[in-house]
Amino acid sequence: MGWNRGFGRVKDERKNLSFFKIFQSADLFSESMRAMPYNFMKNISKEDFSYKMVIRAQWGSSWEVDISMNPRFYYMEKSGWNQFVTDNALGENEFVTFTHKGLMRFNVNIYGKNGKEIVTPRKPHTTTPFSGIKKEEDVKKEDESMGVEVEIEVEKKKRAVEVGESSRGAALKKKKAEKPKPSKKKKKMKRNKVKNGVPEFKITITNSYLKFLAIPKKFEEAYIPDESKVYMIHHSEGKGSWEVLCLVRETRTIFSSGWCRLAREYPLAAGDRCTFHLVKPDEFVLTTKKAREEITVIE
Repeated sequence: MGWNRGFGRVKDERKNLSFFKIFQSADLFSESMRAMPYNFMKNISKEDFSYKMVIRAQWGSSWEVDISMNPRFYYMEKSGWNQFVTDNALGENEFVTFTHKGLMRFNVNIYGKNGKEIVTPRKPHTTTPFSGIKKEEDVKKEDESMGVEVEIEVEKKKRAVEVGESSRGAALKKKKAEKPKPSKKKKKMKRNKVKNGVPEFKITITNSYLKFLAIPKKFEEAYIPDESKVYMIHHSEGKGSWEVLCLVRETRTIFSSGWCRLAREYPLAAGDRCTFHLVKPDEFVLTTKKAREEITVIE
């Protein structure tokens, strides 16, 4: 009977509009993760739509989330969304469906990475990667360990004084002399990576770069995480924004899915000189200098 009830519920909910999201720890709170799918939103009637949605779990808990809109899509505001993610301890590749029941009210079904549906409340994480909140006993342990470290440090200083200021001064001078001076080449490289506090890289478009774009190795090692993720790339004059997958491989890292569309709509052409400004951890602003066209002089 339990199986029949579950099958009946699924069959009934197929009549309603719905969408799903996969919750990965590296991308829980980004704007792209909080985006409402375009094909879903265009099918919501004016009577049903409002700028406040309610998410309801099977066990009765519910969360209110405000809806906002940017030039490209509707998205869920951080405050309510973050509470929903935290309360349900999401971030371990859960598969979550959102079924619209009318008037921006949604039933959610949460499935663990083992494929089993979660039907009872989960215990929220004590510490999330973004909150920095710690248990009281953890803080107490840290305080105790810090106290021990302070005592050891005081003892070390006493021993150093006993050795004598003169020998200590000589050792410091020697250490300073041995410290290598940063080369001019390194300083120059650092300036190229960060301009006005914003990391950037420059590249000239070739024909192959209109299909995918290889990210320079030095920039990748300094600023790109070790796993693939989606970045939002904005036109420098506000003429559009594109979601592009940054595909991380052992040999190289490239902009792949979504890049062809960006190159076509921006538009980009072979010879264009592009600068990518990393304005946020998951957002770039793209500025371009067009390739100079050859001028034919008719005598």
